[in-house]
Amino acid sequence: MSDKKYASSTSTRSTGAHDIAELTLDQYDPELVRKTWRKVDLHLMPIAVILYLSAYIDRANIGNAKVLGLAQGLHLTDGQYNWALSIFFIGYVIFETPSNIILKRLSPRWYLPSLTVLWGLICSLTAVVTTSGGLLAARFFLGLIEAGFLPGLVYWLSCWYPRPMQGRRFAVLYSTVSLTGAFGGLLATAIHALDGTHGIAGWRWIFIVEGCITAGLGLLAFLFMTSYPTTASFLTPVERRIIALSNAADRAQQEHEAEAFSGAQIRSAFTDWRVYLWGLVYITTYIPVYSVILSLPSVVAGLGYKGTQATLMACPPYGLGFIIVLLAGWTADRYGKLFWHYTFGVVVTMAALIVLMVVENLVVRYIMFFFVMFMFIPISTCWTWLSSNVAGSNKRAAATGIVFSVGNIGGAVSGQIYRAEWAPRYVQGHAINLGCYVLALVAGSALWYSYKRDNAQRDREHGVKKHADLIGEDLGDLGDRHPSFRYYV
Repeated sequence: MSDKKYASSTSTRSTGAHDIAELTLDQYDPELVRKTWRKVDLHLMPIAVILYLSAYIDRANIGNAKVLGLAQGLHLTDGQYNWALSIFFIGYVIFETPSNIILKRLSPRWYLPSLTVLWGLICSLTAVVTTSGGLLAARFFLGLIEAGFLPGLVYWLSCWYPRPMQGRRFAVLYSTVSLTGAFGGLLATAIHALDGTHGIAGWRWIFIVEGCITAGLGLLAFLFMTSYPTTASFLTPVERRIIALSNAADRAQQEHEAEAFSGAQIRSAFTDWRVYLWGLVYITTYIPVYSVILSLPSVVAGLGYKGTQATLMACPPYGLGFIIVLLAGWTADRYGKLFWHYTFGVVVTMAALIVLMVVENLVVRYIMFFFVMFMFIPISTCWTWLSSNVAGSNKRAAATGIVFSVGNIGGAVSGQIYRAEWAPRYVQGHAINLGCYVLALVAGSALWYSYKRDNAQRDREHGVKKHADLIGEDLGDLGDRHPSFRYYV
């Protein structure tokens, strides 16, 4: 998809907004528009990808540390280890929504890097724990500090990119989760080679090194991060205007930093029934994703691999996950059809889980983990789908926090999915994840139907909006309930 007018083939997506964007941006040289978006990508996406990769490595490194000596070093029972996985997400649930509201009041440039530095330090301090209680405390505070990062990052990027451009960007961002499995396992294995250095166990070095890297990256983010388009020093006044017009045409709303804090919009997020249906979508897709990420090395160990071999054999499936998420992001921007991208990822993952439950052949079961990686497509699609369908910026900040908080209740549950007593086939764990995807398919279908119905009703009552008078219109406290707004489906 060309970025010069940030969308093509408008008939496949929401009504009217793209036609307006063309009317607005035709006054600028197309090459200038393309260069502007390339400049934005080069300044925003490396920061987002690197910090998010660090976040996922720091939350998931406990899985690699376990098979490399953590459980033996702290004399953990299976139950204590499972609770160490779950308690991380309790901190998430507590602080995600308040954090995103705070983010709206403060500056993303200072707030998000500060969170990164703090959780990096906590990750490093995990190396000094000597008991299961210390591990629980470290994991809780790691989750509490990291809680505001992901919803804040999604909100920040949505302030820059209009809806038709978000699919590929969020796919690039979420593909780092796949890299976490591949790169995280390799990194943990390499760091474990320090085992015994200065009398420190290899699994402790994993937390020390990875946490210090994250804190350092957070400090660098202070230097390079920019909050909003109108404050971007790397853009010229004309380039800032191009970004502003693109977003105004797409959502018909004021610039994010110019839109004052609105308690009414914040409250509207808590009273919108779709926000809670989105929460159901997130919790039922996050339970399988987190349970696999946190437990895959242990599950692969059930196929007969041990220690560093288990962590390395868990890497290749994530390589496929990285590729398919990027492809799904490209096709989502090119063709729209977000619901069908979501459904495709869910159905393929369900099929793989069924095979894992009924087949005993070890080779087939290992191959199925490659197809399980399609679980990443619904998540990356939902980031675009949710942020595209909530306006204005205050409501989107609050709604994103609410939905991610509910979704991360699934993270707390996920630590209990692949229990040691269910090894080596973990049939019960696969069955729980399969049930989650059934609910996710029902909830996603309900959202899709409601968006289609409301779009059709607004077209009948108010006409199809294809006129320039929509440009820059302030949706006010109505947000996405405004008659001029059209949902993405």
